Amino acid sequence: MAEQRVNVHIPSHPAVLDSVQLHKIQLPLPAAPDPWHRSGKPQPCTASLKLSYSSAIAAAAADDVSLSLDYGKLYRRLDHDIQHMGSHNGPDNRMISVHGTRRDEMSTKDLGQDVRVIGGIVAICALGLLDETAAGVRRMSHVHQSPRNSTSAGPQGQAQAMAAAYNTPSTNSPIDGDFGQCEVWLHLPKALLRAEEGLKYRSVTLWGYRQPDETTSDEAIDTGRCPVVLEEEFRIDGIRCYCILGVNSHERLEKQAVVVSLGFKGPGQLAWGSTIVDTYQEMTRTVAERVEGTSFQTVEALATFVARIVTVEFANERVTVKVEKPSALAFVERSGVEVTRSQAFFERQGMEDRSRG
Repeated sequence: MAEQRVNVHIPSHPAVLDSVQLHKIQLPLPAAPDPWHRSGKPQPCTASLKLSYSSAIAAAAADDVSLSLDYGKLYRRLDHDIQHMGSHNGPDNRMISVHGTRRDEMSTKDLGQDVRVIGGIVAICALGLLDETAAGVRRMSHVHQSPRNSTSAGPQGQAQAMAAAYNTPSTNSPIDGDFGQCEVWLHLPKALLRAEEGLKYRSVTLWGYRQPDETTSDEAIDTGRCPVVLEEEFRIDGIRCYCILGVNSHERLEKQAVVVSLGFKGPGQLAWGSTIVDTYQEMTRTVAERVEGTSFQTVEALATFVARIVTVEFANERVTVKVEKPSALAFVERSGVEVTRSQAFFERQGMEDRSRG
């Protein structure tokens, strides 16, 4: 159930946008979705993140690490926050959608059972460190007092020249915390029994600001900033099934392996994400079992069959289905097709079928 809507402003990207990236962090979760439906079980998780901000011009020109964001500190803080995610308020009561709404059902689930909460912890940790770094850099007196802080020569002068070229503030504020965006990728490889590659999740979160008429003072404006989930994506890859599939005579004799993948993508913190989180275990099992009872001549027909199950029977608004045949071509690892279908597509198709009948 969505809470009351608020007016939120999404800032535009700055002229110079730099980023820090951590790739494939081994991040064991103290509790996460378990394929056997056991609560509180630790699970493996691989996380990656890209934290974008404005800007690292000064750090690059002056070759001064004190003007940059410490990605070692980011990793240590992230590891701590994940391991202690049950001992403090989670991100679910702060994250909002681009429409200014917030989902409250995430707070009712057991610790770690909603992958969106885990992604929110990662994003808020990164955005929080960006704020801390920007504030620390502003406080450093040596940024203004160092002999290197000369416009005539030296690295600091280079920094100011580079900033001027991009029409951006110079090293008076090398890292600006007003804009911050964090893209997060999570991979839970053992979250599903029937999907060899498990569950994958991606989110893009950035700082948003409540509209001025929502606040009455500078302090209120500052506290009115909130993390906005711009978009989310879920993937279930590697659902391996065996069925009759193909037009060639030899393909009609025996079942062959097919690999099905499901993809969901849309604006963040909306109801469609909760539908997936609540049903993906049962949905994956149903797809695997139903596919193994089919006999199609074309891969397109099988992909559409899967899309109908996912959208019509499990109430997902839209899905991208990929079906691949590992054994179809001797010197090709996999061949297949990808289709995107929606509930509306099958509703229209049903109406056309009824009108023809």
